[in-house]
Amino acid sequence: MAVADLKSLVLERIYMTAFSQFSSSKRNIQFVGVIGMLLGIAGASLLSGQVPSDLPGSTHPDASTVARARAAFLKAMSSHRPLVRSNAAAPVPAGGATSSPSANWSGFADVEGGSKTISSVSGEWVIPNVQCPGGAYQFQDAFDAQWVGIDGATNGTVEQLGTATQCFEGVEYYYVWYEMYPAGTVEEGTQACINYNVDCPEPGDRISASVTVTPAGGTNEYRLSLTDFTHPAESFSVTASCAPSACADSSAEWIMERPAFSQTSFSNGELTSGGRTTDIEGFKDGTVFDIPMVDDTDSYFLACVGQQSWGGPKLLPTSNPNACRTVAPSHGSFTVAWDSSF
Repeated sequence: MAVADLKSLVLERIYMTAFSQFSSSKRNIQFVGVIGMLLGIAGASLLSGQVPSDLPGSTHPDASTVARARAAFLKAMSSHRPLVRSNAAAPVPAGGATSSPSANWSGFADVEGGSKTISSVSGEWVIPNVQCPGGAYQFQDAFDAQWVGIDGATNGTVEQLGTATQCFEGVEYYYVWYEMYPAGTVEEGTQACINYNVDCPEPGDRISASVTVTPAGGTNEYRLSLTDFTHPAESFSVTASCAPSACADSSAEWIMERPAFSQTSFSNGELTSGGRTTDIEGFKDGTVFDIPMVDDTDSYFLACVGQQSWGGPKLLPTSNPNACRTVAPSHGSFTVAWDSSF
């Protein structure tokens, strides 16, 4: 069967199956997001052109493939800042937190409500174990990034750093990185990792990261530091400056960006606001936001914060007020569960 015929057949069967099961007009509207997701999956596998017949490469691909993977990651990360707010109805507040759905972030943000500013943010996590898609989806690229940072929740600047995982042409890549306004994402770590995908951060590595702000004359100095306790060679610390008129220091974040794999968590999330250091939920100078991630059509949740049980991907429509309930961290710790994908 020709590739074009195969595309048409798959899309036709998805379309007919979806609408045969949800025939009423009310259900057709409710499941537009579901159909969009199915068509998106089919498109990622079939509509991009000839379906590859070869198997994914080894975990140590050649230097040119590594360079293409890293270029794709840096481009994707740099293009997804700052928070993209969703129009989906927010779940009701709970536990002292307010829900604020997003199209690219999932986690928590503490946002200043007055004249005080954030002077530090920190958190810890363990790099999660992921497995790249197999079978028909083995060449579908995906990434997620886990980070802490200042700004971006209510303005256009970001001062952030963290780790990330990428699936590129069936191979896993792990990163340590930072981003400091106005520049894009910068990869850190050893040259062996950057150039050859060798001796990189790995699942199970224990990470601690922080951003601190120090006034320095008419500008502010930012120190972005990450420690990989398991692979110390991947640790780094950089400094940069930004004028207060540009970088407002108005929010602190603990985020999974574009989560695409299983479940992960943060611990010991802290911030300093107006000279007072608290955990995430202890913030009193503004609002604690629980940020679930939703799809581009605002139809269903892609990732939920603090989900009590996770049995694998599932469809959680935003029309259901109990699908992704608002929660608060516990002593600066929380989980983020990926529930679906594009």
